[in-house]
Amino acid sequence: MKKITFLLFTFITTLIVGQDKLTSSIGEYFDGTNWVNGYKTEYIYDSNKNLIEETELYLNSSQWVKSYSTMYSYNSNNKATSEISINYDVNGNNATEDYRTINSYNSSGNLIQILNEESENSNWVNESKFDLTYTDNKLSLALGYEWNGTEWVVGMDDSFRITISYNSNGKVSESKSDSWDGTNWVDADRTVYTYDGNNRLTNEDSQTWNGTNWVTDYKSEYTYDANGNAVTSKESYVEEDGGVLIEQPLETFTFDTTQLMSNFSHPYRDKTGLDEIFPLNAIVNKILTRSSANNRNTYYYGNEATASVNEFDSINFSVYPNPTSSILKIDDSNFSLKNIEIYNIIGKKVFTSSKNEINLEGLVNGVYVLKVQSENGNIATKRIVKN
Repeated sequence: MKKITFLLFTFITTLIVGQDKLTSSIGEYFDGTNWVNGYKTEYIYDSNKNLIEETELYLNSSQWVKSYSTMYSYNSNNKATSEISINYDVNGNNATEDYRTINSYNSSGNLIQILNEESENSNWVNESKFDLTYTDNKLSLALGYEWNGTEWVVGMDDSFRITISYNSNGKVSESKSDSWDGTNWVDADRTVYTYDGNNRLTNEDSQTWNGTNWVTDYKSEYTYDANGNAVTSKESYVEEDGGVLIEQPLETFTFDTTQLMSNFSHPYRDKTGLDEIFPLNAIVNKILTRSSANNRNTYYYGNEATASVNEFDSINFSVYPNPTSSILKIDDSNFSLKNIEIYNIIGKKVFTSSKNEINLEGLVNGVYVLKVQSENGNIATKRIVKN
């Protein structure tokens, strides 16, 4: 009897431990009849529930093959100290480390520097850095520098300045970026944040300075359930030759409201402290799906089965010129482009479009992440430089 009880206990314990991690997600697109796999993301954690590896995969002959990975390292306070981007060849082999980010913290645990390096002849070479300043223990300023080959210089091509303002509840009310015109800091873009009575983000309004007025070029709107989960997200953006905000399909999120997300290892944990400063979509309970009319993500935990394998064409693309001072072209000859998104160094989305040629003149100089999504749901990213 004791042996049976022990085996039962062991089985239950194994089952519980195996289910306490968000281990993968499957991105699918709707082909008009069925949901078809587009891409897969796998997550690996350390014993402190920190995400240490995030890998994007695509299908090749009905097998999931690595496309790129991001590797994280942490300090004793579970704050990310390094982030390395790794690319693979078409067969998922020959891993190449391309970029590395080094994070530094002060004695209070606040992130005070983000150092970006590029791999060059198997060595890490300085590219840019961002020094962060705090006022009353709140992030108030981020200043970007360029490495000129000898020293760090502010006021050069890749320089920018971000100032952060807060409302009376301690929430970020505005994030404003300035660019260097060779003599002075000048207005470039800003994001204005609006909250409901429960201090939940309801509107994220990104605007560009046109020389006279602030003009909205991108907007996100959110709604929440009673637990504080973001259950809908609606994005709108202005095409370059438009001037009118174009609404994108509404995204909806589903949750298991009987379980808290904090009980799981998951990739949305704050790695640097910035997530506590900048408002993000709220995930309070165990997230199950994220979907729109034609695309959806399903999240899998522990040993849960993943979606069946369906063949698709992976994204293989290039961008040029890179660096660029204005026009950036995306080579979409091998796939059907659905949309692109551009994120700045602090993870804020600053640009969205559905075109393969975009004008980045409105962005401040610096390093960005370009995220490309195809019509069949595949996703790939590249680093770009605006100079």
